[in-house]
Amino acid sequence: MEWLKSRKGVSPVIGVILMVAITVILAAVIASFVFGMGSKVKSAPQASFMLEDNSTALREHLSDTNAPLFDAMLYGGGPLKCDELRITIKDLNTSKTWILNWNNDEFISNDNNITAKTGGKKALSPGDKIVFYANEQNLSSDKIWPGDPLEMIVLHIPTGTIIYDGRVVVY
Repeated sequence: MEWLKSRKGVSPVIGVILMVAITVILAAVIASFVFGMGSKVKSAPQASFMLEDNSTALREHLSDTNAPLFDAMLYGGGPLKCDELRITIKDLNTSKTWILNWNNDEFISNDNNITAKTGGKKALSPGDKIVFYANEQNLSSDKIWPGDPLEMIVLHIPTGTIIYDGRVVVY
């Protein structure tokens, strides 16, 4: 028992180090609120799409310049500004990928082989539809054929967040 009475608790050096550390952390937290560093974080919008194939239309237009592939209807979330979106279409059979960017009135792929039209809308609300078309003459050996499974990925550019990832089979 006598050895417990003669021992000291926490060293004064450790106590000073802990107090300085707590002060620095508190100063950083207060500074972030005062200077608004936390308020500049953007959150990604929510989006749910329903993908439907254009089966009849694709079979009728296989030799046309613009063959309808599928429709993507926004049925939840939104509104989505089209110029803040990047859409990626992947053919899961051939591993071919098209990246579509907004260009004034429609989404156009990097090689002009796939376009997506919004009916002239620059922002999508629930109930709005995007219709995807394939330029079959330019797709050459990378044609999308009936029965091909396609994946659609929608990226919100300002936040770098994928807001939708879904699949549709083109019949």
